[in-house]
Amino acid sequence: MTRNTDLDNLHPVVRQKVKTLIDKLAHENIPLRLFEGYRNPERQHQLFSQGRTSPGPRVTKADAWQSYHQYGVACDFVLYIDGKWSWNTGPKFKKYWARYHELGAEVGLKPISWEKPHLELQNLNLQELVMGNYPEGGDESWSENLSSNILQWTKGPTPPPPRLLFNRPELPSDEIDEEITPPIGITPHIHSIVQTGSTYRVTARNGLYMRAGPGTDFDILGTLLANRSVVVTKKSGQWYQVDLQNDGLVDGYCHSGFLVRVI
Repeated sequence: MTRNTDLDNLHPVVRQKVKTLIDKLAHENIPLRLFEGYRNPERQHQLFSQGRTSPGPRVTKADAWQSYHQYGVACDFVLYIDGKWSWNTGPKFKKYWARYHELGAEVGLKPISWEKPHLELQNLNLQELVMGNYPEGGDESWSENLSSNILQWTKGPTPPPPRLLFNRPELPSDEIDEEITPPIGITPHIHSIVQTGSTYRVTARNGLYMRAGPGTDFDILGTLLANRSVVVTKKSGQWYQVDLQNDGLVDGYCHSGFLVRVI
């Protein structure tokens, strides 16, 4: 998968530090450029697999959700000389890498000993991020990107989405209806009785939006891929309240017309 240099996908604190670092490097004519900022879990998993279960040299020690890149709090800068990227760390370029690390430290980004291009936000703990304890000051562009990647990852455990998106007005506590009324033009599924606590499957070929509340006026928290399983915890009109990890916690709402009960 392609690398990501969109600064809006970085946490705002890191985003500002990266912008400052870019200016400092340019001011000193140091030929390092931003090569990658946010890295989604699929790309991280592919990089981790390289040299292990797929061809190529090993390039990272971290699998999906084990890297600060997945949380938008790390970046990689690489030499860019004569229109080409270079990871050369030989004597000729040693001074550039050293100064890059010095400037990174000045803005609050620390290097790691085994990977020269990598810088990450200081004073972080990966286990805290895994638990959903994200740095303060997150904004909509960062949280929406992170939440979307969390919701689409189906190959293993994920951290919880940032709470920023869940600060909504209190929702009406509708009673659970017995019958599902599908939207106009949608053929009712064979399982037309909603059963809370049951597992449902996404039937929308291009994925199904999950929203912060029961209606299209609520923000999109992410897209659930086709055939993704969810647990329905409640019905509100034509919308299902869903639990993605079957841990008793609500993750959002999906339209009932594109969910079919399997258990």
